Amino acid sequence: MSSRYLPVENPTKSFWLTAEDEFSTYRSSSKLPREADTIVIGSGYAGTTFTYYLLKENKINPSSILMLEARNVCSGATARNGGHLKPDLYYSHKKFSAKYGAKGAAEIINFEHAHLEAMKELIETEEIDCDFVLTRACDVHLHPKSVNAAVSNYKSMIKNPYVTCKKDVQIKFGEQAEIISKVEGSPVCLTYTAGHLWPYKLIVSILKKNIEKGMQLQTNTPVLSTTKLTDGRYLVKTNRGEIICNNLDIATNAYTASVEPKFEGKIVPIKGICSHITSSDPNKKTPHLTNTYGIRYAGADGDYLINRPDGSVIVGGAKRHIFPFKQLFYDVVDDSTLIPNTKEYFDNYMNDRFYTWKGFPEVADYVWSGILGYSDDSLPYVGEVIGDKNKFILAGFHGHGMPRVLLCAKALAQLVSGKKKWLEIPSAFKITEDRMENTKNGILISLGTPSNDVAKL
Repeated sequence: MSSRYLPVENPTKSFWLTAEDEFSTYRSSSKLPREADTIVIGSGYAGTTFTYYLLKENKINPSSILMLEARNVCSGATARNGGHLKPDLYYSHKKFSAKYGAKGAAEIINFEHAHLEAMKELIETEEIDCDFVLTRACDVHLHPKSVNAAVSNYKSMIKNPYVTCKKDVQIKFGEQAEIISKVEGSPVCLTYTAGHLWPYKLIVSILKKNIEKGMQLQTNTPVLSTTKLTDGRYLVKTNRGEIICNNLDIATNAYTASVEPKFEGKIVPIKGICSHITSSDPNKKTPHLTNTYGIRYAGADGDYLINRPDGSVIVGGAKRHIFPFKQLFYDVVDDSTLIPNTKEYFDNYMNDRFYTWKGFPEVADYVWSGILGYSDDSLPYVGEVIGDKNKFILAGFHGHGMPRVLLCAKALAQLVSGKKKWLEIPSAFKITEDRMENTKNGILISLGTPSNDVAKL
């Protein structure tokens, strides 16, 4: 086990965490139980939805499930992301087709698109107040290479007979692209269904429902090591004591190597930056944009943003200022600091990009960092750990967890509970011996380096 992959203290404060209250440090009991049937490590999106679906099966005693969280409730990537439920319906199609075939690529696309309906159903069924909005995403491509890649991938996806959601994607060029996107000089834009929400409120609401059913939760209890015992059970060592369990479920994303050394180098912590932008004049309402956005410049440089129902905007990215500092963002778990120049990147951000915002007084009142779990082949690792019966991983979502986690968590819960005999997720997401032994770490290659030839907005 490696303690250097544990979360740090005093992380930056995200806008989403302004919703924190006394529940953030909740503990079901003052002392840890000595045993539990199931231990879930991580209280974020993955761990919480996994236990939600596990409890829905009604085949396990809720009080026998113990969730351990290293810091406060949902204080990791889930509470630091862009709140953007945005599937990738086209841009990675050629890459996935080349590696997994037309059916494999379609599996991933259809699976991500299915999250829109699944999330809407969950939120409405459980009556969760988390500012959920179903809308359209607008992808704007501003560099010739990005434009060519977008058009090429779109055409390739449209020809794939196994993609069931292709009619949801629309492509526009020239003046129409500029008007739809509100970005001057945009040569092309693609739109499709997406959503956005307050991720912290979503997860806390589900967590409270899990606890009402009897699930145990212990915050500020980092797991220091896990050991497989001779009888097949697991000894989980924390800073507050040891616990023995029958089933161990690791939902720690970027921090996975801290509790499962097999994933060191396979799931790497990557530091990202996000912001909250609003009106600097309390008497003026922002020029609200209907769409959510993905904005691609040169190379791997890009931003993403949502327009919240209160008029404010969440923007993440600033990659052109992150990538020059490999030692500050790659294989790093420190979310207590920012990266040089990233805070300034969001100054006047909306004015510089959207013509409807020109001249409007804006301020980035929150800028924060978060740690993303990038995997060596860009896809999550979901399933039972090879060679370790009843130890499961749900992690490595590569900065794209919102449209992948929910149904992965549901499928894994159904497998663990015995309801299903196999994982109903894309084959490329499953943990296999081949992925564990033969996949080469291509994270730095996939991140690339933004070109100096960046399109000017």
